[in-house]
Amino acid sequence: MSKNKTFQSPRGTHDILPEEIAEWGFIENIFRELCGRYNYGEIRTPLFEATELFDRAAGEASDLVVTKQMYSFIAPDEQSYTLRPEGTASVVRAFLEAHLNERGPVSKLAYYGPMFRYEGTQAGRQRQFHQCGLELIGASAPEADAEVLALAADFLKALGIEAKLLINTLGTPETRAGYLDELRTFLGARRDTLSEDSQRRLNVNPLRVFDSKDARDHAAVEAAPRLLTYLEMHDEESIAHFAQLKTHLDNLGVAYEVDPLLVRGLDYYTRTAFEFVSDKLGAQSTVLAGGRYDGLIEELGGAPTPGIGWAAGIERLLLVRAASEIQTTTAPRLTAFLITMGDVARSAGVKILRQLRDNHINADCDFVGRSVKAQMREANRQKARFALLLGENELNEGTIMVKDLDASTQEAMPLEAAIERLRGGEQ
Repeated sequence: MSKNKTFQSPRGTHDILPEEIAEWGFIENIFRELCGRYNYGEIRTPLFEATELFDRAAGEASDLVVTKQMYSFIAPDEQSYTLRPEGTASVVRAFLEAHLNERGPVSKLAYYGPMFRYEGTQAGRQRQFHQCGLELIGASAPEADAEVLALAADFLKALGIEAKLLINTLGTPETRAGYLDELRTFLGARRDTLSEDSQRRLNVNPLRVFDSKDARDHAAVEAAPRLLTYLEMHDEESIAHFAQLKTHLDNLGVAYEVDPLLVRGLDYYTRTAFEFVSDKLGAQSTVLAGGRYDGLIEELGGAPTPGIGWAAGIERLLLVRAASEIQTTTAPRLTAFLITMGDVARSAGVKILRQLRDNHINADCDFVGRSVKAQMREANRQKARFALLLGENELNEGTIMVKDLDASTQEAMPLEAAIERLRGGEQ
C-alpha cells in the first residue's frame, strides 16, 4: 500500500464535525428533557447483537432480511452477530434479560445512538445513521398509544418542525392474515404491472406494496381492498381500540389524519401504526414513525406482553430543521484567548490558563510560539470574546490586559478582577 494513499469515510457514513455538534446536542437535549418529563428512563444497548435476534424480530418478510440490509459477520467465537439496524429489538432483549417486568407492570425506556443498514444512500439516509426512540412496554390500552404520540408531537414542536401525523390500525396478525389473502389475490391479477420489488413482496408480504414509492405500484393499489375496511368487518376489538385512540388524541389536542394506506416496514407491528411526515424535503417525507408490537416480546422468548414505541432519525430531523430555516444552535463561544509576549510570560500563561478554566471560563492560548500579531489573528479567527495580553510588564505589576474584542476596549486589571470581568462578559 502506498504511503501517500489517502482515506475517506466509508460510503454511507459521515463525520460530525465540531461546528455541527451543537445542533446535534440541541436535538439530543430536547429529547432527553422530554423523556424525563414523561418518566422514560434511558437505556443503552450494545451496537451489535446475535443475528438471530434481528432475524426473529424483523420477520422473514421484512426488507431487512429479504434484501440483506443488515451488517452481519462471523466473529472469532464462530457466532453470527449483526450491527443493530433498529432499536426496538435490542431494547426488548434487554427488557427480557434484565427482567424489567418484575419492577412494575409498565417499563418506559428511551434510547439514542447509531444504527446500521446496508441500503442506497441519499439525503437524510445513511448506512450508519442515528436514531432516538422510546418504548412503552406492558400496556395495551389506547391511552398508552396516545401518550407516545403526544410525546412525539411535543418533541417535534420543541424542535420547530411542522409535521402531519398520519395514523392507521393494522389489526391483529390473525385478522390481518385473511386480508393479506385478499390483497395477494387482487395484486396477483396485476402482477405484471408491479415494480420488481413489489413482485417480490407479493409472495412474502403484499402489504408492503402500499409502502412503495414506485408510480406503477401506486396505480396498481389505487383500487385495492383496504385493510381498514376489512378490519371493520372482521376485527371489532382493533376498531374499538383505534376509535378510543382517536378520542384521546382529540382530547389531548394532537391533530392527526387517518391514512388507510399506511403500513410499517417491520413485521412485528400490530394495531396502531403512525408516521409524522413533512413536506420540507420535497415529497412527503417521514421524520418520525412507530407503532404497536404486541406480539414481539413473545416472539423473542418472553411472556405475551404488549408494547408500543417510535423512532426518529437524527439526520432527517437536522435536514428538516435546515430546510425550515430554523435558527440553528451554535457551539459555546470561546470566552478568552490568552496572548503571551516572551518566554517568561508564556511559561506563566500555563498557570493562568488553568485558573481561568478552574473558574469555568472557556479559554485557550497559542501553543506554537507565534508572534503577538499572529496570536491576535488567532483570537479573532476563533471569535473569542476577550483577548488577554500578558507580558513581563503585566507580570511585574500583577495585572493582565483585558481586551474586549466586541467593544474594542481594553483595560489592565488584577487577574482576580479579570476573572470576574470575564465571567460577567459571558452573560
